[in-house]
Amino acid sequence: MAHQQTTRGNGTARPRAGTDDERFQKIKEEEARFRREQLAKDIEHAGIFARYRSVTFAAIEARGLPENPSIRENYAIVKDYAAHLAENIREGIGLIFAGGCGTMKTTLAVAVLRQHIEAGGRGLILPMCSLIDHLYTLRTLNREEWARFEERIRRTPLLIIDDLGGENTDQSWVLAKVDSILTDRYNRQRPTIITTNLTQKELLGTYSGRLMDRLKSTSRLLVFRGSSERGVLA
Repeated sequence: MAHQQTTRGNGTARPRAGTDDERFQKIKEEEARFRREQLAKDIEHAGIFARYRSVTFAAIEARGLPENPSIRENYAIVKDYAAHLAENIREGIGLIFAGGCGTMKTTLAVAVLRQHIEAGGRGLILPMCSLIDHLYTLRTLNREEWARFEERIRRTPLLIIDDLGGENTDQSWVLAKVDSILTDRYNRQRPTIITTNLTQKELLGTYSGRLMDRLKSTSRLLVFRGSSERGVLA
């Protein structure tokens, strides 16, 4: 049994560092702090930054879903997809979220990725405009870093491409790069979750029919209808 104090050689008492229970509790607290810090690093490394850092399914439900029936219906489908996430990733099954701005497409995609990371998985979310800008900059400045970055996009177990079609598609190399990355992931049976404001017809008019056919064959298309749910500052 641990004692609260011990005796020095001169007979005076000195306090012990603490009981065994107190030391065990301190170790547990340190381990919990380390896990929180590591999770925060993993979340940021996956591209989930400040605005979406607190997004989880639990947080969405605590806040309450909008009354929009299309969002509510799609939320249930996405939640079920996340409940079987390991199997969906293993089988290369992705999702395509299509609809107007402010209909929770990015939020739901982040919630899936966050759950995957909390379970110890690896993934990445990239806004399409940032992806193209980053690839273009790295290709010009640092070929080795560019190659590593592109390899990560191709090989990460779960990739989210946010706002497909939001990039400048007037440059032919952009369309070719998007086609190359998504086709490579399709061939390797790695799932991609895509959000887009484009309609199916607009997607087909922008990207090759072959690419869209492949995406639809391995991804469930969810259409988000209704107006934006984002609040407006007074």
